[in-house]
Amino acid sequence: MPPAVRARVGARLRDAREPGPTAWHRRPVSWGLVVSTVAVALVVFFTRAPAPRSVGGLEVAQASADLLVREDSEGVVIQGGEATLLDASRGITVRNQGALVVRREPTGVRLVRGRAEFSVNHRPTDALPAVVLVSGGAIEVMGTRFTVEEKGREGTVTLHEGAIVFRQLGGEVVPVQVGQRLAWPVVKSDEPVLLVPVSPEPALPESRPPPALATPPTPKVVPSRAPSTLVRAPSVDEVLRELEVLRGRHEFEHAARYIEESMRQQPVATRERLSFELGSLLTYQLKDAQRACAHWSRHEEQFRRGRYAEAVQRARGTLSCEGRER
Repeated sequence: MPPAVRARVGARLRDAREPGPTAWHRRPVSWGLVVSTVAVALVVFFTRAPAPRSVGGLEVAQASADLLVREDSEGVVIQGGEATLLDASRGITVRNQGALVVRREPTGVRLVRGRAEFSVNHRPTDALPAVVLVSGGAIEVMGTRFTVEEKGREGTVTLHEGAIVFRQLGGEVVPVQVGQRLAWPVVKSDEPVLLVPVSPEPALPESRPPPALATPPTPKVVPSRAPSTLVRAPSVDEVLRELEVLRGRHEFEHAARYIEESMRQQPVATRERLSFELGSLLTYQLKDAQRACAHWSRHEEQFRRGRYAEAVQRARGTLSCEGRER
């Protein structure tokens, strides 16, 4: 082979064996893009991952879409909507019933102003009670459900299930039983201090069947004479206030019939609360296991995964409903 040809062939073979400069420059660029993309994805994930929602040291377990809540010097202020606040370390659950101001303190949860339902997990007999602080003293709880209304210098507590003790500011202790309501400040006297300060509301008028569609009623000339209570069903708050009055008078059977009638007039969205109150009456006040177990079964079918599921299971366990059903 001539020397010139041999030189050209050798040059071509060397060029084929050696990688071009372009390949070495592309490889680090592609790995850099991969690393950058992964880093950006991790930053976005950790910055957008939702943190547990809490306010004022209380966890927001549930909240309605229209909830308006803020935190200031008084504590947690709920201006609108509904929320379930949880003090997990003490096992205290607070559900507001309207505007509310509540504050977590070292010795317990203080209701500053408003109306709320409290639920406290059952505690061992050798454990210290959970404490709900109010203007007139402290409510000591070992596990129960009750409603507290605080107006600043006075208020009431109504016990729905379990047992509580009210400790006045002076240290005097007043036990409260199921169906009883205590008001503070407690009047100094020799009479029992358990009172029902709310005056009985007038009885609801009997509902009349609507006229047949074939004979519609003639419009009245003066519509203002028609009483408004005949055309408006009582609200849930009105029903609950009447229920507390009946409970305070120990008219439990009357209260059960009243709730059954009121549930038929309420929309589906508000029936769960009344259904739960009816089951509590049958379980803890009337102690009618047969009616209560049947009611709890219907309640669970209608309100699956409801807000009172844990309390319903406790009531069914108290009545041994599973054994009765078997």
